Amino acid sequence: MDNHEDIAIVRKIEENFVHVEVERSGSCDGCAVSGICNSNERIILHKIKTELKLTIGDKVKVDIAPSLRIFSSFIVFIFPIITMLLFYVISKYVLIFSEDLSIVISLFGLLLSGLFIYLIDKKFENRLSFKIIKKL
Repeated sequence: MDNHEDIAIVRKIEENFVHVEVERSGSCDGCAVSGICNSNERIILHKIKTELKLTIGDKVKVDIAPSLRIFSSFIVFIFPIITMLLFYVISKYVLIFSEDLSIVISLFGLLLSGLFIYLIDKKFENRLSFKIIKKL
């Protein structure tokens, strides 16, 4: 699996960290976990630890960990379905509710998964694993 690489511009330097500016790609538009990348704006700013000697305005190639992409895809697309099915099965077969009530409870589970996604988004928004591969 190839990593997702972007070109970024160094905007600020502090000790072993640099702040880089990455332009949003088309894949950002459909992502529900935008807080993980801080991609609420057209330009995304990230603070990355590096040992490279960089100056403001340098262009660098930035690598986004594939594990983060898989994790965010799972959380956004698979987790809500699993939660909805789990709530349905528990309400229908464990608590022995009617079919109609079990469906309503499963929809509540779907809403609850949305809240969970929001909380994950807020918790991990500053823990994005970017690496600067090289200076261009």
